[in-house]
Amino acid sequence: MFRRRWPLILVLALMPLASCTSGGECDRCDSDDDCKSGFTCVNFEDGSKRCGSGEGATTCRTFR
Repeated sequence: MFRRRWPLILVLALMPLASCTSGGECDRCDSDDDCKSGFTCVNFEDGSKRCGSGEGATTCRTFR
């Protein structure tokens, strides 16, 4: 039974790594270098610094 389920177990084990991209919109940052191309490190109202477009309002959903 384990032999048939190992691919599923492997995918589930690696999912957190795949979903944790660095530098995308709303990811925490310290400087512009921490953000992907097209984003800059922006100060948000809650005091955090996150990657954003820098054009107009960016809304980020965060979980505490």
